Amino acid sequence: ELNLISSVFEKTYREWLDSDLANPVRGVKRPPDSPRRDRRLTTCEKALLFSQLAKASQQDLLLAVILALETVMRLGEIASLRWTSINFEQASLLLKDTKNGSNRHVILSKRALQCLENHPAKNDRVFSLTGSGIQQAFRKAVRQAGITDLRFHDLRHEAISSLFEKGLT
Repeated sequence: ELNLISSVFEKTYREWLDSDLANPVRGVKRPPDSPRRDRRLTTCEKALLFSQLAKASQQDLLLAVILALETVMRLGEIASLRWTSINFEQASLLLKDTKNGSNRHVILSKRALQCLENHPAKNDRVFSLTGSGIQQAFRKAVRQAGITDLRFHDLRHEAISSLFEKGLT
């Protein structure tokens, strides 16, 4: 938040050359960044998680987890996915206006594509749950599976690490 305030004042100064407008946070020491997470799923935890999701019959959550692990998509990208964004023939989907402000094409693995093809289409949105709904259901499933300290975003890290281990850059 301090960085945001500072950048507003710096941009204002640069663009309007208003020398009377001093940056009030220029000399303020910023708090340290949060420690980085390096959480990976073990093979056992992955089996426990998928077992719990199958037992709970939560098709939306199961698909969300599979997409996170297979595509490296963020929770918000998964939750806002629409059927019209998916190209089944080319095994890809288009994410519009992503976190960095641009569109991004995502290649779908065979598993992700098959799960999407088998998921019932109730309306134009792939998921009936919102992002916070997926996150809440995920926390509950993780707790019921007996897994500790696992967040939905950790699935993104797991997916990236798995792709790297397979030789992708």
